Amino acid sequence: MHTLGNKTILKAVSTLAVLLLVGTSIAVSQTDLENTLKQYNASTVVGYIQPVTDLFGANMHSGYYHSAEVEKFGFHFRLDIIGMAAVVSDNQKSYTVNTHPGFTPATVSTATVFGGNAAEVTDAGTGLKYRAPANGLFNTNYVPLAVPQLTIGNIFGTQATVRFITVPKVSGEKLPNVTLWGLGFRHSISQYVPTVPLDLSAGIYFNSFTFGDLIDFKGMAINAQASKSFSIFTLYGGLQWENSSMNLKFTSTDITAPSVDISMNGANSFRFIAGLNIGLGPIHLFADANLGSITVFSGGIGFGN
Repeated sequence: MHTLGNKTILKAVSTLAVLLLVGTSIAVSQTDLENTLKQYNASTVVGYIQPVTDLFGANMHSGYYHSAEVEKFGFHFRLDIIGMAAVVSDNQKSYTVNTHPGFTPATVSTATVFGGNAAEVTDAGTGLKYRAPANGLFNTNYVPLAVPQLTIGNIFGTQATVRFITVPKVSGEKLPNVTLWGLGFRHSISQYVPTVPLDLSAGIYFNSFTFGDLIDFKGMAINAQASKSFSIFTLYGGLQWENSSMNLKFTSTDITAPSVDISMNGANSFRFIAGLNIGLGPIHLFADANLGSITVFSGGIGFGN
């Protein structure tokens, strides 16, 4: 039997992780992304890369729960494999950039990182051409993410949730170290209002994602959860406030401002969640829609009680 070498296996795992975590239909290495970003400085890169902050930040805050039921005491253990997909809207595929001073037109709409080719226009007076710095890198209508999630409890109606993925940098390869972790807690509200015919809980969650030295995401979410069970079916939903930010660090080819170290906030602040969980003994199937400034669909499979 042929056995793959450790380096080959690590390369395959790294490539899969980048596809899932960065969320593209094509694999783009850190070098490719950095080479594109280097054409911008701190003030001009924001419009190009902002959709990554918006879409990935929304993904990180999805899929936390699939029922609001939390018993006061008793052993609870559940492992979920969750997939999320944030929808790339048309207005996230382009942004407005300034042309050169005195150039007509003074502004032009061009591709973001999720757009097509960079815009090119001709000055009405001189006939000189202006071309925006870079084409889009990711030809996709959604940004996917996949994470494992472990939930354990219950102590006084409280559960803890943990997410974790790490892929080490492969020696000699362009793919960097990738790490995602999340930690959250939720507490039963139903135990204080037993007459309400719904299961109610409240949760708080923290997330972090790093992609080499280039990208560093941070996020926090607070939500109110509700659910109602009918035989094997559980309808669940809730309201969520969230905040996410992305720190971007690279060296620009712009000699006037070569060092770029900026932070951008994600677009999503509030979302409404509605979903369905199907319990088949120790196996659970679930899917939900998340509606806010960014639309996210989430689904997956869980194992446990």
